[in-house]
Amino acid sequence: MTKWTLSTNFIGRLFKQQLSVEINEVGISADLGGENSFFRWGDLDSSPVLKTSITGGCLSFSVKGKHYCFRRLSYFLPFKYPHCFFPLWANQNALHLVEFLGSVEHQCQSRFLRDSSVQNIQSFAKTEYKRWRGWDKASDLSDFAKDTAAQLSRIANWKPADVEHIRSEYVERALNTFDSFFTKVESNPLTAKQRVACITDNDNNLLLAGAGTGKTSVMVGKTGYLVKSGQAQPNDILMLAYGRIAAEEMDERIKEKLGFEDVKASTFHSLGVKIISQVEGKAPSLSPLEGDMRAKVKWMNEAIAALMQNACYKKAILDYFSAYYFVDKDPFKFKTQGEYLKYLNDNDIRTLKGEQVKSFGEMVIANWLYRKGINYQYEAKYRIDVATEQYRQYEPDFYLPDYDIYIEYYGTDENGNPPPYIDKEGYQEGIEWKRKTHAKYGTGYVELYYHQHRNRSMLDILERDLVARKVNTNPLPDNDLLDNLEQTGQVTELARLLGSLVDLYKSACLDETGIQKIIKNSLDPKQTAKALELLMPLYQRYQDYLTEESVIDFNDMISKALSYVETGQFQSPWSYILVDEFQDISEPRARLVKALRDNKENSSLFCVGDDWQAIYRFSGADVRLTTDFEKYFGATSKTTLDMTFRFNSSIGDVATRFVTQNPVQLKKEIKSLVQVSKPAVSIIRQGSEEQGMTPLDKALTSIANSVVESSSPNKNKVYLLARFWYQMPDANYLQWLRQRYHMLDIENQSFHASKGKEADYVVVMGLTTGKHGFPSEKQTPTLINALLPQGDTFEHAEERRLFYVALTRAKHRAYLLADMTDASDFVTELIKGDYPVETNEFDVSLTQLEADKTVCHSCKVGVLKPRVGQYGRFMSCTLFPRCKHKETPCDKCGSPMSHEIKEGYQVCINSSCEHERPVCLNCGSEMKLRRGKYGAFWGCSTYRRNIENNCSYKINAA
Repeated sequence: MTKWTLSTNFIGRLFKQQLSVEINEVGISADLGGENSFFRWGDLDSSPVLKTSITGGCLSFSVKGKHYCFRRLSYFLPFKYPHCFFPLWANQNALHLVEFLGSVEHQCQSRFLRDSSVQNIQSFAKTEYKRWRGWDKASDLSDFAKDTAAQLSRIANWKPADVEHIRSEYVERALNTFDSFFTKVESNPLTAKQRVACITDNDNNLLLAGAGTGKTSVMVGKTGYLVKSGQAQPNDILMLAYGRIAAEEMDERIKEKLGFEDVKASTFHSLGVKIISQVEGKAPSLSPLEGDMRAKVKWMNEAIAALMQNACYKKAILDYFSAYYFVDKDPFKFKTQGEYLKYLNDNDIRTLKGEQVKSFGEMVIANWLYRKGINYQYEAKYRIDVATEQYRQYEPDFYLPDYDIYIEYYGTDENGNPPPYIDKEGYQEGIEWKRKTHAKYGTGYVELYYHQHRNRSMLDILERDLVARKVNTNPLPDNDLLDNLEQTGQVTELARLLGSLVDLYKSACLDETGIQKIIKNSLDPKQTAKALELLMPLYQRYQDYLTEESVIDFNDMISKALSYVETGQFQSPWSYILVDEFQDISEPRARLVKALRDNKENSSLFCVGDDWQAIYRFSGADVRLTTDFEKYFGATSKTTLDMTFRFNSSIGDVATRFVTQNPVQLKKEIKSLVQVSKPAVSIIRQGSEEQGMTPLDKALTSIANSVVESSSPNKNKVYLLARFWYQMPDANYLQWLRQRYHMLDIENQSFHASKGKEADYVVVMGLTTGKHGFPSEKQTPTLINALLPQGDTFEHAEERRLFYVALTRAKHRAYLLADMTDASDFVTELIKGDYPVETNEFDVSLTQLEADKTVCHSCKVGVLKPRVGQYGRFMSCTLFPRCKHKETPCDKCGSPMSHEIKEGYQVCINSSCEHERPVCLNCGSEMKLRRGKYGAFWGCSTYRRNIENNCSYKINAA
């Protein structure tokens, strides 16, 4: 046996220190003044260290954290035994690592190597490896110790590529071992990427599954794989579905394909009930209002009616309707005046009397006058004829006929600047002309400005000016005002809005600080604060009702369950949490999922979603939980399903390119199993005024012909899709269509309701502009917007995803019905963006082909539509009365005239007509063909008899 004896040097002996240290293959024995100690190599925390100090050699080591140091030994020890002791320690301590290395090998071989496992393994390996530093330079190491140190070194220095290699080898082994299972578990064998998704089992897993790529098959396959591979028992698995129907379908699929009874798909609400029941010892009672939406709306209406008996609440409602019901958007932030007018038009911004005003400030003025009982006329013609060559008859914003006072509202800021799209010089000239006109004719005149409306001083200024002019007020009784609002349905609409706000407010779980933050950060803090004034009394009544009835609602199911999990009152039994339709999840539900994961040691999370189909922000869904999944849940393994079994390559090309215009959407390349070479998205362009077959008839006839040609033995399913239900055929008409096209199975579906479903063909309707168009231009009330998750900054991002959902319901072909004189911006994008769509499947009228040439010359947004008035045919803007621009159609064919002027003439847009009409070279206005005593001539349309300085330009008719 090898043995070394170390003794005290002359300094130690000088101080009468008697020390003897004996080192052999078993351990270290020390004799210090008659006290003997023995330390086995296996007990030492690391190899002994030899150093030289002023007093001589020093031998130090630690045992279970306790440090030992033997000083005043020979000065030559570190040089005499530089590496002699390390092999003795290493050969013994290698045995201690057998279990650890075996465990690592087992983990790498038997299951997917998770990030948490890598972290734990490497943390231990790096700590151990510090004790083995220098092993590669030591001699006399046993082969076992060398092999142990080498393995430890590799593990301690794992790089991401090494971990991925280990995972890849495991996945490959599992693919081979369970090939038969993956082939037979579903009706069709799982694809390679579906199988990889089933096997991948990191701490956090996100499967991005495009439309029709078989995500449900993965949910079934993964559940079966976990059990078949011995990694889980059925009751270790929690499967969460977005809705009750989806959960039931998943249950049936699991039972049919796997034969498992213990794996039950659950909705979040039923999960909440399970957690609450276990903690409280009894199942909570659900409010009957949650199962009957009509009953809930009725309860809210009655609660608001009761609240309106209170004078303060009544006044708050009237204040809200007068100035805060609509979203007040800054006109300076629009690109053109036409866009601002379109915003007012799309959101049907009207006064309490129903007038369609040209600005939000005008609405506030009109409502104030109305509530004060002051008789006014909106845009009445000035009582004196002042029309000139430059100006048509003057129409001031408001006229008070009882006092002969006119009120003008100017959209300028503190520096007199109008919005940037309006010519400042011309606008100021107009203001000056109006001032001089009132001064000239002695009419009462009051000026108000946008900057006064913005800083909330406008109504005080108006009241002061009218009092100074001795205008009497006779405020209308609040009850009369409310009766009028109830008759127009606005109170019912407000009740519906507040009812939805109660749910959103509850789900947001706000304290006082949170409320103030919501107000401060909202688009219109004043409107948000006013809405909260109406909401909070209703919210409190609703909470009192739940307490009195000893019931809870759906929001309570989530919030109470979350609280019980986070506080540890509920211990999760689930090691595997599988979540379907993850893009539809809300933040509170994500918190519940995260809490369950953290509540159970070594549990994993597997979420399936498609951010391209995130369409439920209005109910609290937060797409960022998918797009930023790793930020919320931690390090994640992402897999993608990129083969769709539903729609063909042409539909896929259009839908994918369209939805990925938004750069925030996660990039996925979705391939189609069915490849086609021709467009499979048809745009049928036709206006409602055109005679013959309707666009819907054209689409269904084309589908019926395709079905007959294909000799399909089954009825082909056809979805009639629209953004809003009312845009689809009613029950009677739908039944008539089914009888007429008996070879087709025709159904109505809203875009939202169609998600998760599929049809052979789809016909998309309601592709117009405006509040009820698509994309919908309806503005979300600021409080709702503030309570909802932050939306995308990309314009119409969610509506764009909704269009993707609509297109990808179709297997074979999608038909888009559009009137190009009022077509959805999405349809315009498909055509102008050269998407691979079919536009010539049917004949198209001139009006449809040249629709872009009928855009209003004045506002640049509205479209000119043919009308008939007392003076004959004319064309006016669809934004009338906000835009009052009119034009005369072609005298020959009735088509619009081009806005381009060539050598003093306008030309008809109809290429088969091309009739020319002269333009006034004096003022640029239209010319009218007139008859005089010397024959026909062209005269300026602005000409007025008996008016000085008007435009009298004329030319002889050819």
